[in-house]
Amino acid sequence: MATNPRQAEHESRPTAHETTRKVAEEAAQASRTVADAADRTMRAGAEAVRRNADRLGGTWRSGSEAANRIVERSFDQIGQLFGLTGDTARQTVRQTSGNMRALVDSTTIMVGGLQDVAAEWMRFAQSRMEQNLDHFDRLLECRSLPQHLALQTQIVRDHLEAFLHSARLTSERSTQIADEAVRSVSESSLAPE
Repeated sequence: MATNPRQAEHESRPTAHETTRKVAEEAAQASRTVADAADRTMRAGAEAVRRNADRLGGTWRSGSEAANRIVERSFDQIGQLFGLTGDTARQTVRQTSGNMRALVDSTTIMVGGLQDVAAEWMRFAQSRMEQNLDHFDRLLECRSLPQHLALQTQIVRDHLEAFLHSARLTSERSTQIADEAVRSVSESSLAPE
């Protein structure tokens, strides 16, 4: 029995619609999987940055303490070598120790601040991944080219706005870090000996 072309077209519509729906569901699932993997990667990266910053700060402090101990232990030998004795030698050692302390303090401030800056960029990347999933779902719902183009330009605008906001925050934090480090160094040089 021959089927009529309209009936065949009518019967193929649910199949095409079902196929489109399945493809959209699979794409959404793939996007969620990628987002989950990216989220885990970003969290691991942030944790690695934090651990490395802690290690750097600890290493710097240990090195500074070791340098101070060496200077103190070698006080008499250095004084004799350079002809420094008594008060002049003690003043030189105090000044060196103060300079080392200023370096350690300012480095600690910078490391902490850089952790904040890295965390802000991680937040930016994570929020963009989440927004991308939402945008992808909305793109799948578009039924016309003008809707699709309007949504794409809105997505680009949202990404640019979020990037500029994060850039402003990190710039402000970088300025605060620099101000705190300068203040720390200046206060150490003004500290009484």
